[in-house]
Amino acid sequence: MATQSSEMATESQPLLPENVSEMNTKKKTRNKLMILVVGAIFILGADCGFYLSTAPQTAIFEKIICRNYLEFLDNTNTTLPTSDVADPCKSEAVQGELALITGYKDGFSMLPPILLSLPYGVLADHWGRKPVVYLGMLGIVLDELWARLICLWSDVLPLRMVWLSALWKIIGGGDQVVTSVVCTMIADVVSEDERSTALFTLMSWVYVADIVATPTSAYLMTFDPWIPWILGYFIILLGCIPFIFLPETLGDAKAKKANSHGTDNTTQFTEPTGKMSTMQLILYRLREFKASAQFIWKDINIIWMVMVAFVSMMCRQSTNMLLQYTSKRFGWSIAKASLLVTIRGSVGLTTCLVLMPALNWLSGRYLNLHGKYKDHWLSKITGILSVVGFLLVGLAPTTGLLIFGLVVVAMGGAFGVNTRSLSTALVLPDHVGTLYSTFAISQSMGVCVAGPLFAYLFKWGMHLGNAWLGLPFLQAGLFFGLATVAVWRIRVDQSLPGDDGEQEEEEPLIAESA
Repeated sequence: MATQSSEMATESQPLLPENVSEMNTKKKTRNKLMILVVGAIFILGADCGFYLSTAPQTAIFEKIICRNYLEFLDNTNTTLPTSDVADPCKSEAVQGELALITGYKDGFSMLPPILLSLPYGVLADHWGRKPVVYLGMLGIVLDELWARLICLWSDVLPLRMVWLSALWKIIGGGDQVVTSVVCTMIADVVSEDERSTALFTLMSWVYVADIVATPTSAYLMTFDPWIPWILGYFIILLGCIPFIFLPETLGDAKAKKANSHGTDNTTQFTEPTGKMSTMQLILYRLREFKASAQFIWKDINIIWMVMVAFVSMMCRQSTNMLLQYTSKRFGWSIAKASLLVTIRGSVGLTTCLVLMPALNWLSGRYLNLHGKYKDHWLSKITGILSVVGFLLVGLAPTTGLLIFGLVVVAMGGAFGVNTRSLSTALVLPDHVGTLYSTFAISQSMGVCVAGPLFAYLFKWGMHLGNAWLGLPFLQAGLFFGLATVAVWRIRVDQSLPGDDGEQEEEEPLIAESA
């Protein structure tokens, strides 16, 4: 009898311990929290370094160009124009060269992401996210170091050699690739309903960095612009360290797709067997790459979203031009002009933490919009705000209207997050890495075009007169107008490319409280 009772007890026991499911849930939650924290630290460190460095870099470039210009005048016995005697560094010759140096530096820095983002994205989808992130961080660190070394020895090296810093971004593809992979990792571990909130949380740290670093940079510049420029570099280094503890999420992406579709219906590749020549191996890898990325050009929705990504970085790209524009048009110092970036950051942070969550809630509560439908609606609104904001900045005759325009631009800054969240819902989970890398290419092309284009428009505006200095921002408004039209063309009801079955609703990793 005892034996029978023991057998019955054994048969009634579950095959797996009762706490296995709970342990898996805790592990997923822990990984998600780790990714969000590490991502936030990296964004905070990288953007603190960026905002600490932007104004002093512009000031140092201007000082070097002005010194070289005055030496050229002395060597050629040329008289400085009367209009420039009061401040030679604000002369058209100096400001034009400064715009070209900055514009081409930004443009050239985008060439490696344009050429390499998609291959690195495919690698992230096949080999893992972490190796690509590590390579990208190494390239960023070397890229930032190069510009500082050129300026340090600017008495013997031409300043235009800062354009060569882009070569270091061949290692890992640069900050565009790193940001894309970090966003991919977040998309790997959160549900569709959580995704936009997670991305907005990450974006909020950009504005925190803006608010903290810009006034700090302006204050330190009163002593020496080299102080915040060097400090910014070391903060970028510190922001990269937490990535050592980052968990790999490629398995989460594959598990998410398996749970959603039952079977993995994407093309799977096995390593080639037997002896292959170098050319055969290269052709094999090219076919693998083509098959992994073909969903991009086969879906009209993705094509539209790639076009949208072309302009989504323009708000950030306009920062350097904003400093020079305000300094030239309103006679502000670069340190004082940099405080406008803090205003934009404060409004942007409020938008991410208050306005966008409120609109998310209202759209679900009163308009019954959820998931991609909500993201589509919010993308339209923020796109319109971006258009209006850039037009106001470009046409502003007074500093008051300029500041109001920056406020509107900051409110529209959520456009990039909304469109990224929308696009994520338009592809299969294990294609997100490749998709985000494609966006990095498109964004890089936008910056590559915008840098030299803004520089030449600024120079043209100086020729036309002070009222036309805002031509770069008018062009940005036009670009955002085209992007908003593209968002309107997105068909959110279209089935996912490669999806042969019904996609079930994803359950959030953290259950909602009752």
